[in-house]
Amino acid sequence: MIQIDDKIISFDLFEKHFICDLPKCLGACCVHGDSGAPLEKEEKELIENHIDKIKPYLTSEGLLVIEQCGVATVDFDDELVTPLIGDKEECAYSFFSSNGTCLCGIEKAYRNGDIPFNKPVSCHLYPIRIKNFDNITALNYDQWHICEPARNLGNKEQLPVFMFLKEPIIRKFGEKFFDDLVEIAKQI
Repeated sequence: MIQIDDKIISFDLFEKHFICDLPKCLGACCVHGDSGAPLEKEEKELIENHIDKIKPYLTSEGLLVIEQCGVATVDFDDELVTPLIGDKEECAYSFFSSNGTCLCGIEKAYRNGDIPFNKPVSCHLYPIRIKNFDNITALNYDQWHICEPARNLGNKEQLPVFMFLKEPIIRKFGEKFFDDLVEIAKQI
């Protein structure tokens, strides 16, 4: 582990390789899991304030869940998360492209200029998972079997996890933090 200010970073972010391979995984991370995507309180408020502009990108099943449960729920770990559709593991904000790829309705609304924010930062940062403690934040690499195509592509291209996630790292922690990661990578 390496520490930068109040953050502890796993060596895996520098040593492991990763590039999402959407044509191979078909967005499986939005469809599988035992809980919804973690949300920050501010993200819940943003979704609430812009839900009418997100709704056109959602499925009828997703809309029904959001109507019944709200834009976020609390999971078994007492964390704020996106709601899931029924007994499926599918995120209520997901939809499927014509080729069967699962995509994010929030991200689609953002990319189309309908809302001023992207998908939840926990999704944007994946496979980095953040764990907040009293005085420190831990950044760890989550290795999920459904991301095997991403690891294979990352290994082929030799792209470290943190470099693949430059945009969401800067979104969450700022440009200076990313620059610090680049400097550490040079030293490793």
